Order: sequence, then structure tokens, then C-alpha cells
Amino acid sequence: MNTILTDFNFFIEHDSNPFILFSGLGKILYLNQSAELLLLEPYREKKLFNLTLSHAPKSFGCKKTLMELSFGSFEFYAINVLYNNEDEIALHLYNKPTIKIEHDLSLEGYTQTDLNLLLEANIELFKMKYQGEISIFTDYDLPLLQIHQNNFSFILRKIFEQFQEAHSVNITLKIKIGEMIVVNHKRYPIILFKVESTQRKHENDIHIKETASSNYINVVLEEHSITLEIPAIN
Repeated sequence: MNTILTDFNFFIEHDSNPFILFSGLGKILYLNQSAELLLLEPYREKKLFNLTLSHAPKSFGCKKTLMELSFGSFEFYAINVLYNNEDEIALHLYNKPTIKIEHDLSLEGYTQTDLNLLLEANIELFKMKYQGEISIFTDYDLPLLQIHQNNFSFILRKIFEQFQEAHSVNITLKIKIGEMIVVNHKRYPIILFKVESTQRKHENDIHIKETASSNYINVVLEEHSITLEIPAIN
């Protein structure tokens, strides 16, 4: 029998699928690099532990469950819960495949754009009617990209309308680390735009999805947030 020299921790650490090892009381004992990104939002720790317990096998071993699961822009199609003692239990989440938008790529009406400047202009319009507090986090080192400015501004206006009655709004614009979006068989970095609050309306969802899809933008609609995944087409 051949001797295996490989340390399997290396493969787990660099697996693109998040892996988390909990103690029996829910304390995180280990998480790989992909899980570190997922757990940048601290409230997810308890939610993931509860998910682990609710889908654990009845006895020692593992149990894989197919399910649609999303945490912000992170989306999964299945989980695997594993344990072989009473003190530790592990959760492995399986990423959905790379986003693919199959439309033929047409840049008619597109111009090279500084997304921060375009966002700033639309936020100023939003402020004319909005009375609450706005928190903004943006990455000012974002690359210039090709985008249809009128269509994108339309999407932003429809998004902001959904948060008009919220007491406060958080806005984020940044590069999505470690993921790409495929448009017409070409891979592009993803720019992540997110608006979230404690409440939002939903009547514009269909218009946001339709316009975003026709502009190669993926949309994640959640109860209290809207996320756009924008291909950085150059």
C-alpha cells in the first residue's frame, strides 16, 4: 500500500467551498479561507451553526442536503454536515456554479464609466427626497468599465425608491473577491453594489430584474437588501 504524504488540511484550507468546524456549543474551531469571506458578517455565525444542527445526521457520519441557500451575494446549492464525535461538528457548503449570462454581448450605448461618480450623482438625487441616514462604503480604486449609463441610473433610481421609507440605508460598492462573471463566454471581474436596510418595498423588483438582466447584471433580491453583480467589462 502506498504511503500518502499529503496533508489534507492544505486542500481544505484552499477549497473554494466554505468549510467550518464548530464545537458542540457553536464556537468556531476552524474555518477555511472561503468561509472567512462568508463570515465577514458576524450574525451569520449563529445562523450557520443552527443550520448545521438542523441538518445533521442522526448518528456519526455525514449527511448531504440539496438546498437553495444564499447569504447576501454568496449562493449555494447544497450543504454537507459531518461529525464523528460528540464535541465537534463540521459544515461544508457547496457554491453554485460561476454566474453565466448567455446574452450575446452588445455594447451599443455603452460608455467607459467611473462607477463611483455615477453612483454619487444618483445618491444626490436620492437625498433630495430621502430624510434618513445614509452610510456609504465605496472602493475608489475600482477600474473604469463599459456600462450603459442611462439604464444603470434607471436601475439605481428604482432600487433607491424601494428604501425611501427606511430610517437608514447602507450602500456598498466594491470588487467581489475571488469570483468572476461570464458574459458571452468571456470572464470578467465582478463589481458588487449593495443597498440594505431594516425594511424595503418590493414593487419595483420585476423592473429591476428585467433591466439588469438586459444589461448583463445579476441581481440578488432579499427581504431587506438588493445586490447587483456588475461585470467589469472593459
